Amino acid sequence: MAGYMELVERVINGSDIILMVIDARDIKGTMNRELEGMIESKNKKLLYVINKCDLISEAEQSKIKLKNSIQVSATRHWGNMRLLRKIKALAQGEKAIIGIVGYPNTGKSTLINSLKGKRSAPTSPKSGYTKHIQKLKIDEGLYVLDTPGVFSKSGESDLDHMLIGAKDAQKLLDTEKIVAQFILEMKGKVEKHYGVKESKDPYETLEEIALVKKLLKKGGLPDTMRASRQIIKEWQARKEVW
Repeated sequence: MAGYMELVERVINGSDIILMVIDARDIKGTMNRELEGMIESKNKKLLYVINKCDLISEAEQSKIKLKNSIQVSATRHWGNMRLLRKIKALAQGEKAIIGIVGYPNTGKSTLINSLKGKRSAPTSPKSGYTKHIQKLKIDEGLYVLDTPGVFSKSGESDLDHMLIGAKDAQKLLDTEKIVAQFILEMKGKVEKHYGVKESKDPYETLEEIALVKKLLKKGGLPDTMRASRQIIKEWQARKEVW
């Protein structure tokens, strides 16, 4: 963690404008307060880039009231020109280096690729794929620094990391417990998504989902571990509103 923070601090120090990429599905959960404080203390210009807006409804988009922010979908190249115009406005006609920061799997590298218009930064569905700083030209006089995703030092649970995609299923401990919490937090949306009846016991729901998905152990018993991992995988890679 210390290495990540040192790396991100180097990016902030070397940048004129900082883009903090956050997930439209969990804005508060992906706004890294520790980085905000660091950026403010160094008097850097900060712009919030609310990514993955294609995964929320238009009604949900309209409810977002975050100051100094812009909504985009990097994968669908939606909002690119508005973002680029905003960056140019912040640069005020001068050459500028733009730092990209945020949690893993919020779509930082995909955003860079989208801005540049062709593949320029390696991307992967697994979190923490980018291992070093890269300087990439996105427009005349504008360069962007890509850096690995970074966690805040405290305050997040494994459920938080699962929800924002900062950790995939293989890296989570107590997977079934986390998914049981997730089922309760979603208040019926998981059951509706998988077409099973709601239950007061989330572990019973997990069993029903395993049966529906035909994830079985020997003897025909529901494999709730495999079901849990599949739920996490589908949530983190989802292309529709749950």
